[in-house]
Amino acid sequence: MNSLVRLARLEDAEAISQLASLTFPMACPISTPTDDLKSYIESHLNVECFKSILKLSEKIVHAIDFKDKIIGYSMLSLRPEPLGISKADGIVELTRCYVLAEFHGVGHAKSLVSTTLQSVSGSVRLLVNDENERAIHFYKRLGFSPVGETYFYVGEDKHRDLVMVN
Repeated sequence: MNSLVRLARLEDAEAISQLASLTFPMACPISTPTDDLKSYIESHLNVECFKSILKLSEKIVHAIDFKDKIIGYSMLSLRPEPLGISKADGIVELTRCYVLAEFHGVGHAKSLVSTTLQSVSGSVRLLVNDENERAIHFYKRLGFSPVGETYFYVGEDKHRDLVMVN
């Protein structure tokens, strides 16, 4: 595999933004309107957003390198907003975890998540679209279990997400 998971640096913002624009649609239902996807990516996954995120002490961003290229990233939010789910509130949230599709299935994502989770103590929650069966299965294999559900908006498109905790 020969990949390296490391803390992301400010100079990684552009590469992570490009990666995010390619991978975020994979986590959304196929029915998500293209305009809503485009709007979300332009407003939440742009280079300036990542530069700001990488400067925040309440965010931890990891990158995974393979052959001198960032192929994935993860982000922890140390103080996420409450969801109204007792088992999920008051704990760290894995808010993003994406690996380029051509690197799926060979252990890169598992390595990324493992290193990310080791960077904090205690339980971690995550949200995953309830139609994203591949991701749900992946997170279950890593010890996450559903504890409730919430909603996430991509533009005007309302998505139902499972809330999972390890």
